[in-house]
Amino acid sequence: MIAIGRLLRRALCPVLVGSAVLAAPQVAAQSSTTTGPVVILDRDEIVPGDRVGLSIDGFDAVNVTISVCGNEARRGSVDCNMFASEGLRLDTDGTSTIAQIPIAAPPAPCPCVIRVSSRTNDEIAVAPIVLTGHPVAPVTEGSTLSNLLAVSITARAAPEGLLARGKASLGGAATYEVTVTVKNRSTVTLRQVSLAGSAGRSDDDLAVLVLDDPGVIAAGQTWQQVVDVEVPAPSLGSIEWRLAASGAGATVTATDVTRQRPLLLMGMVMLLVLDLGVLAIRRTVRRRAGREAAAAGA
Repeated sequence: MIAIGRLLRRALCPVLVGSAVLAAPQVAAQSSTTTGPVVILDRDEIVPGDRVGLSIDGFDAVNVTISVCGNEARRGSVDCNMFASEGLRLDTDGTSTIAQIPIAAPPAPCPCVIRVSSRTNDEIAVAPIVLTGHPVAPVTEGSTLSNLLAVSITARAAPEGLLARGKASLGGAATYEVTVTVKNRSTVTLRQVSLAGSAGRSDDDLAVLVLDDPGVIAAGQTWQQVVDVEVPAPSLGSIEWRLAASGAGATVTATDVTRQRPLLLMGMVMLLVLDLGVLAIRRTVRRRAGREAAAAGA
């Protein structure tokens, strides 16, 4: 046990010293993707009373409602001709759902769209149309949505290789796979969304996420990016992952928390403490034996 403890002390000291030095965080960006519901029309200039063909893809919902809306559907159903809306069951074989609907004039002036939405309105797709003869007016903002964006951030430990896992288990720099998701909950295309992400403890930043520009996020679409982030040593305890999205109304934030437990480091420290305890006991026994021998000689 003593010999093992000595070896552990020699191995552990440089590890602890090295862990106390904060290395510059490394961030490797990966490609981003945009997914979500889509509706494509066979034409975009329509006269009320005509029929238009639609191709619908990307919905998780099986049943949707198709409506003709004015005011870009900014205020939700109040801008849409719900009386003339069409219910549709989507194909579930992985192919596009093809349908035709009659075009009825909406209660609000254009800009006009055809809106396809799930029953709970958590999935939505829109396609702009020019409705011949229908009045046009400036867009009126609504209060249907308090936040145009829904964002999330999730992180998980993802060390690559035995060496990286061993380093993280000793409290060294640790690699995480971080997934950032931004969903456009509105009925309009968003083009100026700006993202900022970081990882840290309390108010300190240990790493900054380098994220792509989401670019154009169409109505109902979800933008997602996965990045590999290295958190510098010592990677111990809780780490808070933060995301903020701005440029589309009020800034929207999301957080996630990971907890790093360097088991190998903890085991080595426990063995070191045990070894020091054995040394202390042995020293105490030797001192007592020496005192007893001195007393006997006197």
